[in-house]
Amino acid sequence: MLRAILAMALAVAPLPAVGAAMPARPLGVAWSPVYGFPPAKPESFMPQARLIGASFARLTLYWSQIEPRDGVRRWDELDAYLAQLQSPDEAMLTIAAASPWATRSQAWVFPSSPALDPARYQAFVRDVVAHAKGRIRYFQSENEPNNSFFWAGSADDYAAQQRLFYKTVKQADPHAVVVLGASDGLFDPSGADPFPGQEKDMAFVAQILKDVQGAYDLFDLHLYGNPYTIPARVAAVRAMMRQAGAEKPIIASEYDGPTFFEFKANRRQWAALQAPSASPDSVRALRARDADLPAETRMFLHPEDPALARKMLRLQSADLVVRNLLALDSGIERTAFFQLAQDKGDPDAPNTILYGRMALLGRGANGALAPLPLAERFQRLASAIGDVTSISRLTVADQPDVYAYRVTRRNRPSLLVAWRRPEAPGKVVTAADAILRSGIGHGVLSAITIEGENVTATPTDDGLRIGLTDMPVLITYETRAR
Repeated sequence: MLRAILAMALAVAPLPAVGAAMPARPLGVAWSPVYGFPPAKPESFMPQARLIGASFARLTLYWSQIEPRDGVRRWDELDAYLAQLQSPDEAMLTIAAASPWATRSQAWVFPSSPALDPARYQAFVRDVVAHAKGRIRYFQSENEPNNSFFWAGSADDYAAQQRLFYKTVKQADPHAVVVLGASDGLFDPSGADPFPGQEKDMAFVAQILKDVQGAYDLFDLHLYGNPYTIPARVAAVRAMMRQAGAEKPIIASEYDGPTFFEFKANRRQWAALQAPSASPDSVRALRARDADLPAETRMFLHPEDPALARKMLRLQSADLVVRNLLALDSGIERTAFFQLAQDKGDPDAPNTILYGRMALLGRGANGALAPLPLAERFQRLASAIGDVTSISRLTVADQPDVYAYRVTRRNRPSLLVAWRRPEAPGKVVTAADAILRSGIGHGVLSAITIEGENVTATPTDDGLRIGLTDMPVLITYETRAR
């Protein structure tokens, strides 16, 4: 039934206008799920985030951290975050209702659940927002409530909490922006690459949007999975918002890729890594079959292998551009790479296998945060699309696998970003010429892949001739009248 509702909504609702205005610096980062949880100490990360080009950062704190006992407030982690901020617009705080004494599920971290006493929850949120007033712009209630790992409650429960959260935040700080943490984005309404159980997840989101009664300013759509399904996912969310009577702007406060299960060869390992029975023992059993595993699996199991590490970095570098360009062109206002840093514990823990490679910063010999190679690619992309005013896709005749985007930038030369879509994740595409016709002459200043390699781009009477592979190329050019 939900599929029919979405099909009808999409049929009458056009996609967002191409080339819409955007924030000048749309790329940000998200810290890991836990920040400075006792006995760990909160650490400084915003200076490093700024150095690699991030314009904002999202942080999650838990009710159990800030109020470990009824009436006892501790501000250590929040104050550590506030001390690093230069502007309220670079800060987003997710407040998770996990508590050993104040919530239904009695958890320190996961999952959050409805408050036993809504008045106590309201007082807690009011105090947090008042403490950060004028220093944090964006506040969010919960992370991915459609995922039972993060939210132990119904859609109605979350909608009721969100209405109370919105009212309380606005009372405490009228200038704050409230973000709806509604969806992990693990669905594909186009049917190209569906997720197990996606109908249930989409129904959960649709119910939230109906019941929340517009009590949010931004919708947060996480963008994992096949990046080429992003336009369909964004369109579906817009359709659901319109059906609920309140369409709002969309951000993506989490994304990365390619993730383990994007590779179809890896989906047979679901039980070892994602099922309730998944454990270090199941990972060790998987490692014992290493000789029979495909490269798509082994590159997640063996980060120490130089050849597999290079393969993973190449895929991540391309994905960084592809995922962001598709998101921004679909009307997503801001994106945040998840996660800025990953503290690896047990190398055989399922989460280490699934997410341990997804980070921009690692640890130096002294334990301090230090950029990983992917951070260089992130910085290159952030610099390239900085001062952006619009992004629009170019059509390349007879070459549907070519994705090319014109990026206009304030007081800077124009930019083209182009690549070829591979037939499957991880498959390398052989270079083949394409003519990028943008309707203007080109004086090429530079053409460089996201990995930093120079590429030849030749202006012609028809436009710009360039050999394209699956590795995105950033082409800076000057325009001139014909």
